[in-house]
Amino acid sequence: MKESTLFQKDFTLLIIGQIISLFGNSILRFSLSLYILDVTGSAAAFGSILAVSMIPTILLSPFGGVLADRVNRRNIMICLDIITSLVCILFLTQLGSNQIVYIVAGVMIILSIIQSMYQPAVQSSIPVLVDSNHLLQANGVVVQVNALANFLGPILGGMLYGFLDLKVIVIVSAIAFFISSLLEVFIRIPFIKQASNGKVINTVIVDLKLALTFISKDNQVLFKILLVVASINLFFSSMIMIGLPYIIKVQLGLSSQLYGFAESFLAIGSIGAGLSIGLVGKKYSIHNSHVFIILGGVMLIPIAIVSGLQIQPMIAYIVICISTFLCLASVGIFTIFAQTFIQTETPNEMLGKVSAVVATIVMCSYPIGQSLYGVLFDRFSDQVFVIVLFAILVEVLLGIMTKRYLTKLQRKPMSAMNKY
Repeated sequence: MKESTLFQKDFTLLIIGQIISLFGNSILRFSLSLYILDVTGSAAAFGSILAVSMIPTILLSPFGGVLADRVNRRNIMICLDIITSLVCILFLTQLGSNQIVYIVAGVMIILSIIQSMYQPAVQSSIPVLVDSNHLLQANGVVVQVNALANFLGPILGGMLYGFLDLKVIVIVSAIAFFISSLLEVFIRIPFIKQASNGKVINTVIVDLKLALTFISKDNQVLFKILLVVASINLFFSSMIMIGLPYIIKVQLGLSSQLYGFAESFLAIGSIGAGLSIGLVGKKYSIHNSHVFIILGGVMLIPIAIVSGLQIQPMIAYIVICISTFLCLASVGIFTIFAQTFIQTETPNEMLGKVSAVVATIVMCSYPIGQSLYGVLFDRFSDQVFVIVLFAILVEVLLGIMTKRYLTKLQRKPMSAMNKY
């Protein structure tokens, strides 16, 4: 039930459950990967298991979206937290096994599958728990929780693994997930049962086709917004993810520790976007949010300058950290506006699958962009500033194109948007 305040009971319980689930999942997965590193002494095994465990999140998110529209979302979250708790308990019984490497890999894949089911349920619940006046802020809170889990989860996992036995971490995780499931029992999420033909695979296929049709044909507004977000990840975010380690470690010759610190600014930038969205939302909306795309590109200019000139490495490093924070904060604000717009334009019975399809398409743009910039950084290794300037140009042009479209969109009544 929607209420006039943001942090009413249902939304607060939802966020607490998300904090426990996302942080617990992140801490547990990172601790398990460190355990593999200790047991095998193989960096390849460490990296491979970490990478493989992420695949289900991308592949199964659409199925999680269908599930979120077909089953009570509260019950999905409760069941997934209970399953995670049981997985932790079962894992404890196998700690001394000779096949522990394969068992850990299996547990990490299961945790990834659970996360791919959990997030669509949370995302599609927000618009039905929060009124439209607080939806932007609610999405900002969810973005902050996700960013903090991605940022602090591995850090806390590494610290806890260094000070505590893995068994203790797993036991605490099992208890935490069970407590989360108990809290979620008290959440009230409106649910209307949809008709089904009884065949699971057919239902999934039909629902996903319905979501794709809704995005690409029935509501081209969403499709264009989706293309903008995917393009940002393809040409902008991917450049930062590939370029940051190359510039800091190779070009500037700085340590891995300093690179790790700079990497944290990616998450801090997203957190900054979530914190500032309440204030920014008073002056801006989706109709003029293109400003933040352009601003994100402009904030890359200092990185282009320091990578093209002979500047003292630590000065260049500080400039890169500040620019990275401002870039990610700017782009993050636009992403929150886009996410909120998609939620408001999507019917409740389609929120899960549409959100999941959007998330999957956006996630798929990352490996394409990373491959592109991997080639570019090899080709222009002595002229890194050229690559950064290319990203700036694309980002600014994307912002200008988005402005032209959103300006036309603003002139149209809401009933006419889907035809545009």
